[in-house]
Amino acid sequence: MKDLKQCRQEIDEIDEQMMALFERRMKVAKDVVTYKMAHHMEIFQSEREAQVIQNNVSRIQSEDLHSYAKLFLTSMMNISKSYQTTFLPHPQTLTYALPKVNNITVGFQGVPGSFSQKALDTYFDKQTQRQQYTHFKDVFEALKRDEIDYGIVPLENSSTGAINDNYDAIRDYGFYIVGEQSLSVSQHLLGIKGAKLEDIQEVYSHPQGLLQTSLFLEKHHIQPHEYENTAMAAKYVSTLQNPHIGAIASSQAAQLYDLDILQDNIQNIQNNATRFIIFGKQLEVVEDASCISIVFTLPHQVGALYQVMKIIYDYAINMLRIESRPLLETPWEYYFYVDLEGSLKDVAMIQALEDMKAHTKTMRVLGNYVKK
Repeated sequence: MKDLKQCRQEIDEIDEQMMALFERRMKVAKDVVTYKMAHHMEIFQSEREAQVIQNNVSRIQSEDLHSYAKLFLTSMMNISKSYQTTFLPHPQTLTYALPKVNNITVGFQGVPGSFSQKALDTYFDKQTQRQQYTHFKDVFEALKRDEIDYGIVPLENSSTGAINDNYDAIRDYGFYIVGEQSLSVSQHLLGIKGAKLEDIQEVYSHPQGLLQTSLFLEKHHIQPHEYENTAMAAKYVSTLQNPHIGAIASSQAAQLYDLDILQDNIQNIQNNATRFIIFGKQLEVVEDASCISIVFTLPHQVGALYQVMKIIYDYAINMLRIESRPLLETPWEYYFYVDLEGSLKDVAMIQALEDMKAHTKTMRVLGNYVKK
């Protein structure tokens, strides 16, 4: 049996050889990316990487080391790609537009009294023109047709989570997030004049409104029914004039549609809040923008997400949130939405994003904006 001193000496000798080979390999990796750029070739080729790993693993004689060899080679490939990105001719900053200020029209889903309208009123000034639509998708379609300059939709609630359709729409339409407005949301049980809490047997509201008040509804044995919007539900209940049917909506909706608040603040969590995003057709960056949103897909291989997270860690970037959504066309694969703290005017941030691109199948910047 070898003694410890001899083992350490052998490891030091092997490490010395490995470092020389590592440096040699990185120089060749630089030559590869230089050649590919000169000949307008695809820089990163996942099929080639997989082939290199497989060929080299097959050279390992000890089968019990195959899995470790694969990890070693994958890590070396990732290091090589990160090094190669430093030679890519990436822009120091991205091209972006200035925000529109005068004579703008903003679209929202619902009717007056909706939480979307309240978020719009909070974010924009009184001179902003408002345009209402029945469905969330209608707001995106309106921007696509240039009927509006911006749209505003809810993206996430603090108690019930993400509103997935709007996540997908931002990606599918190719729009950009230009702002965010967080809004405290208080849900109230509304009924027609003269109705009482014990009279209510059914309620109408947006699915999020029903989810946010599920405990109250279960306690009072009230049957929930989904409606397009909380304020639209209030308007509908007002037309029914049925003392046994109520709505879950805002106090403003109660005033607008001549309803009584039968029970206030019935949400499951009292500090209930919703994030609304403002989106447009162009990437806009203002001086105090502090949140960057990106969406990416990953190669279907071990450690793919870890590598992106490692880049975020290595560049000392604060990750604010991460959300995954399934790729409908590919079972068990996902889009990842990530919010990062920072600015696109920061050269180090641009380099970090370029590094991430080298380790993802697709990646797109969704916006750089102020969170309010």
